[in-house]
Amino acid sequence: MTDPFLALVIEALNLMHPRFAMAHGAAYSATEADEPPAARKVRERSFVLEFYHEFRRMWDQAVPVQRGLGHVLIQADPDAGARTPDLLFWKLGERGAPDERLAAVSFAFLTNPNAVTADQTLLAKFRDAPKGGYRRAVSVVIGKRADVQGEVPSVDGVAVLFFDVSAWQVVAG
Repeated sequence: MTDPFLALVIEALNLMHPRFAMAHGAAYSATEADEPPAARKVRERSFVLEFYHEFRRMWDQAVPVQRGLGHVLIQADPDAGARTPDLLFWKLGERGAPDERLAAVSFAFLTNPNAVTADQTLLAKFRDAPKGGYRRAVSVVIGKRADVQGEVPSVDGVAVLFFDVSAWQVVAG
């Protein structure tokens, strides 16, 4: 059985329009890939914005509630510090319950390997945070399936979704 949050993320990814998601380009050059990850996650920015747009459209149609996730929103975390994953999802508290941290999600191009590694390490930290971590940590790795050497990079406890820009969808394996 697929986790309903992962299914929601996959659906939002698969709904994205390539023209908007790839506005900053589809890959990093070898020279760019040597720059510090935090300083150069520029190409991912339009991808994240297009994902947010599709997620928000699904949110407007109450899709997270229909899937049993409750009222989900994206917001900052006051306890997070300076470096955070790209999107932090929260479940709104209802009937007197407090808001809950639901998921931390990061996006990085396969051609940006230092960022993939840095993001996945950060996601694991957010999942295991002592002040109540995020139950789900999701790394979206973006690239061409043909460019994958062996396996897509991963860290224990972080769900990895590979978005194949050639097929324009999340692919398994």
